[in-house]
Amino acid sequence: MRVTRQIVCFLCLTLLTSVSWSAPPETEAKLQELIQEIQKNEGLYPSLKVELTRSHTDEQAWLSIPGKERIERVAKISLVTQGKQFREQIREEGEHAVISGGLGGPIAPRAKKSKPNRVKTGTEIWTEVSNGQVCRILNESLFPAEKEPRIFNGQITDRVPPLPNLARPHMFLSTGLTGVPLSVSLRGDDAARADQGSSSDKNREQPHIRVLDTVEFQGHPCIRVRRETSHVRREYWLAEDRNLIPVRILSFDGRGTEFLPSSEAVVEDWWELQPGVWYPRRATIKRFKTSRFRREEKPVLAWRMDFAAQSAELNPKVETSLFSQLDFPPGTSVSVWEEGKQVRTYEQE
Repeated sequence: MRVTRQIVCFLCLTLLTSVSWSAPPETEAKLQELIQEIQKNEGLYPSLKVELTRSHTDEQAWLSIPGKERIERVAKISLVTQGKQFREQIREEGEHAVISGGLGGPIAPRAKKSKPNRVKTGTEIWTEVSNGQVCRILNESLFPAEKEPRIFNGQITDRVPPLPNLARPHMFLSTGLTGVPLSVSLRGDDAARADQGSSSDKNREQPHIRVLDTVEFQGHPCIRVRRETSHVRREYWLAEDRNLIPVRILSFDGRGTEFLPSSEAVVEDWWELQPGVWYPRRATIKRFKTSRFRREEKPVLAWRMDFAAQSAELNPKVETSLFSQLDFPPGTSVSVWEEGKQVRTYEQE
């Protein structure tokens, strides 16, 4: 009976997403009015300075690490933004997976069996500095027990990177780095590509985006907006009393079910930076093992990230050099990129 119900739900969802969508004029007008209000609120954060902690717990069984079912690490994140300029440093300490034996799949006949996957313990430091024209990146790997305990890699590129999600409160709960604000994403893929300087793709499926209703979540009145394609459905719960920042995001994909989300992201506490201007203070993002939905009919955790902001400041006073200076330690292997091509490499003296 359970399997039959799921098949019927899947067929209904497939039928609904295979036809062209057309929203009534009043519904479309309501969506456009909401998008304009979101865009207005996004403009409340021209410059930010935040210090956060991110705890990451990975319970993916596919890592196939003998005697290890859970991997844990903690990152300290420092971020300063000014317009499209930013400086971000992520210092992550704890356990990191080393994939050497594959992800648990069958071994081909006569193939040489590789070493099993394992865990290494240490620190990864990622520093990225962008002034909107040139980006400098330094990655430091510090793992005392490894053959190469200390590795430095640097990069200088004219690729203008998108602002980190944490720099945009309306994107705080998003796991993928789309590079576009929420107000642009809710206008559709063509608008997102135009925002990034790309041309439209008429052969690509366009998402159906609509305002669902108004609900309450954790005491906040929220406007629910759904963005949907034939492969994934995402619901944004926009808190009306928190600058329309999503207080909850639910994602459903084709590998799961119609009713159980493949991921859930929630803001649990807020920081009022200025009267009426808010920033997430504590938040959690959970990803579930969708392959087990049909067997257990309940979410089974794959991984989770917990965020806690220690400080947040709106419009801080910063030196312009903060977004252009990044010194590479002696011995750093540096690659230089121009227009998408690597033009040279050198070792920092």
